[in-house]
Parts: sequence; C-alpha cells; structure tokens
Amino acid sequence: MAHQVESIAYANEVPWHGIGNRVEENSTVEEMQVAAGLNWELERKPLLADLGGGEMLPIEGKSAWVRNTDRRVMAVSGPSWRPLQPGKTLEFMRDYVQAGAATLETAGSLRDGKVVWGLARLKHDFEVRPGDRVNGYLLITSPNEVGTAISVRTTTVRVVCANTMALANRAGRGQTQYKQNHLSEFDVTAAKEAVGNAHEQLAQAEKNARTLDKLKLSIADSITKVLVPVFFPEIAADDELLAAIHLTENQPKKLQQILASVEDAPGNKEISGTGWATLNGVTHWADHIYGHNAGTRMMRSWMGDNSVRKLEVEEKLLELAE
Repeated sequence: MAHQVESIAYANEVPWHGIGNRVEENSTVEEMQVAAGLNWELERKPLLADLGGGEMLPIEGKSAWVRNTDRRVMAVSGPSWRPLQPGKTLEFMRDYVQAGAATLETAGSLRDGKVVWGLARLKHDFEVRPGDRVNGYLLITSPNEVGTAISVRTTTVRVVCANTMALANRAGRGQTQYKQNHLSEFDVTAAKEAVGNAHEQLAQAEKNARTLDKLKLSIADSITKVLVPVFFPEIAADDELLAAIHLTENQPKKLQQILASVEDAPGNKEISGTGWATLNGVTHWADHIYGHNAGTRMMRSWMGDNSVRKLEVEEKLLELAE
C-alpha cells in the first residue's frame, strides 16, 4: 500500500489514487467499514511513566488512545479530548445514503489510522461543456490527532481527469464546510445543517465553472495574474523576477509541472486558453503529480496546503472574470 495510505475501499469507478479494495455498488455502511479496514475503535488507557524496576507511575491528566485491533497508540491527550470513532464517522453518512440522496463510494484511513474519511456521491452533477461532467460529493474527514478538527464539506470531482475541488464560501453564499474540534461529542445536527444546502452549493459550483470556461486566459496571464501570486508571492512582489518567470529556464520546477498540467491534463486540450483550464491544471497537478506517492497527494489535496491553493486559484480566476 502506498505511503500514508493505510486502507481504502471503493465502489464503482477506481478512485483517482488508483488503490483500494473494491466493494459492490450500494454496499451498506457496515460493509464499507469492514472493506475499508475501519472496523476498529480507539480505547482510552492511562498514560504511565516507566520508572524502572517494574515501577509505573500514572501521569495525571493524560491518557493514551489505543487502537483495539493492534494496540497502536494513536494519540495522547488530556481529559477533555475525545475521538470520533471510525464507525461514527461513516454513520454520519448513513442518513444521506438511506434517504437515497447519496451513495457511499469511498472510505479509508491515512497515516496509520490517524485520519479516517468517507466520501459519498450526491445525486447532483453537471456538464460544463458536452462531455465535461462534474459530480458532487460529501466528504467527512476525522483526524485522530490532538489539535485537529473534524471536517464535513461539499466537494466536486471532474470526471474526465478525476480532479477534486473543495467549494469555497463566497460573498455570503452559505456554508460549504462544518468543522468541530474533539473537545465535545460530534454534533451531527450542526454538521448536517451546515452542509444541508449542498445542492445550492453545487449549483453555484456549476455557475463558477461555466464562468471560468468563458474566461479567456493566455498562459502568460495565467502565470502573472494567478499562478505566481498564489504559489510564489515573493516573485510576484519583484517586477524583475516576475518578468523573467515567463522564460522556461527561470521557472521553478513546481510552476513547470503546473503549466504542463494546464496544457496536457486529461480534458484540458478541449478547454485550452480558459480559466477553467488553469483551475483544472492546478487541481490535476495537486491530485496526480505533486509529491512522491498517492497518500501524500491525498492528504495535501483534501485537507492540506494544496486544498487551500486550489481555492485561492479559483478566487483569483473568478476575480478576473468579474
């Protein structure tokens, strides 16, 4: 299994990371949990200091959270921290699945179980152009680490290249994400309310995609007005460096890779010279090119720095369109 990816199960199409155990379409939450290797729980244990000679001293106010299947210590916390168990993480999706509003398609864990997630396809998709389809999803991520937050959000996947794109809050158009720390029980009601307007969010995503598809944008403008300000702000602040960055020999490797995706990513030839091509070039680079392995790419694309960069690129492009 790829570095960082501990276990994955999927239904329907092979995920963009290309790994995992396949399950039947419309599998139950319990079946997905087993196939994804998530049929375990974290147990609170007292944290002890080894004083030598067999003497163990309890550390006041500290506990170790141990996975019950392999006795791996997943977290060390104070008395108020509590994890969201893997079964509860997927249980959140059950109402959507049972109501026929979604299909649980992917679930798994990263970093030896320290991040658990579930991805459910919503019954909402759209075409930017004929044959260029985008599907809507609901993503829940639950890191079993102190100082991190549980997240539930709406996201999209462009089918032709399997690019994932989180949806941003723009101009008061409603929440697209719910976050909660681990200091209280997971508030299912609040999470559902926060992402309850998923179809409105996806309608806005469609509008944004169509806007960017109509935005004519040369590679030179893409570099100067979008990619450099987002990825290389130090260059954007220097007129001499900004002028020189258009020459290939002066471009950082990251920029060369992104530009290659803008030009050659699956489905991008047909949308060349548009803002939509630039956005999908960035998402293709983040999801399929960046880093050394699928697990790292997934972490950084879904919940790391590259998820933020994707949104910043979209914001820049929409500003240009306006």
